[in-house]
Amino acid sequence: MTHVISGDSTRRTYAVEAGGAATESMGGVAVIALTIIALAGVLRPVLTEIAGIVFGAAFIIEGAALAARHASIMEQAGSDSGVDQLELGGGISVELVTGIAAITLGILSLVGVASNILMPVLVITGGAGLILSAGALQRLNDMRSDLLGIGRAERAIASSAVSSAAAGQVLAGLGAGTLGILALVGVGDPILLTAVGVLVLGSAITLSGTALSGKMLNLFRHSSRFAR
Repeated sequence: MTHVISGDSTRRTYAVEAGGAATESMGGVAVIALTIIALAGVLRPVLTEIAGIVFGAAFIIEGAALAARHASIMEQAGSDSGVDQLELGGGISVELVTGIAAITLGILSLVGVASNILMPVLVITGGAGLILSAGALQRLNDMRSDLLGIGRAERAIASSAVSSAAAGQVLAGLGAGTLGILALVGVGDPILLTAVGVLVLGSAITLSGTALSGKMLNLFRHSSRFAR
């Protein structure tokens, strides 16, 4: 059965999504800026570690925004689907755990605790988090499309936007994980590989946040005008 969310509830969902996606994008931009400066040779280890911490914080905020959106949709729709909640909850938990792990590893590296090991592990963890959380974005989009009662054409646009973001996350996660593993086993320059890996992570969350805050919000604002 399809439920349609009221205009006020939809606007609250917009606000939550806009805040989480915009913060994720800004965090990603900060990560990119820090790693580019590091790759240019300016305090490379220190700035890379700080960038890893920023990535973790942005990932936590995105996970919290996903959790808020999920809770809001479930409450408004009165859904009791345990499968839906389990699938989404898994992806959201991955983002929160990955973010906390990245912050912890980054801080430990920053204070000088085995940074040559912990930073590659941070990159590998971030890559795994991107891969495992990609499905939650797609599933949340499908549920929200049903609950908002949007049309077939609009649903296709929404699905395309989120599918592209999810696919980008998976590819970036694979790339970052590979770079982290190479750095961990000592192939090439570990510091350089780690910095590039963090750059990939930052690029992934920037693109993901931009896709969600841009295409998705414009689509649902358009839909809400017809619901009034």
